[in-house]
Amino acid sequence: MTAPIAGKLRRSWRKPWPTIRSSGFVYKEFPILSTDSVFASKAALAAVRQGKYMAFHKALYAVKTRVTEAVVLKVAADVGLDVAKMKADMQRPDIQASIDRNTQLAQALKISGTPSFVIGEQIFPGATDLATMKKLIEQARNSK
Repeated sequence: MTAPIAGKLRRSWRKPWPTIRSSGFVYKEFPILSTDSVFASKAALAAVRQGKYMAFHKALYAVKTRVTEAVVLKVAADVGLDVAKMKADMQRPDIQASIDRNTQLAQALKISGTPSFVIGEQIFPGATDLATMKKLIEQARNSK
């Protein structure tokens, strides 16, 4: 969630994002950097319960500093999340279970970093430019 490369990639795709999202883009919280990364992922999953996952996600990736617990809480408040509810929801067993499932999936797919993409039946680790992403999606669509 807090990987600098993933944030840079997301910002570079800002304008064409609707095209990519219509391809069936699915986010998986996969915190790998630090305890701050785990905190941010739990906060993102808790934001789902308030219907603000994407607003929180976009705002968090727009942060230009290190993403700490304090930064996560500020971003949450800035996007209109009920921070007390979010913090309570972050303790729910289903939030940790989601992260555990994502970690198990990443291990099964041999994904060790973010961002990573599964397009069709292929796995692409690391950032890629928009033109390459569109080409890979088109190839996957044509192979069905």
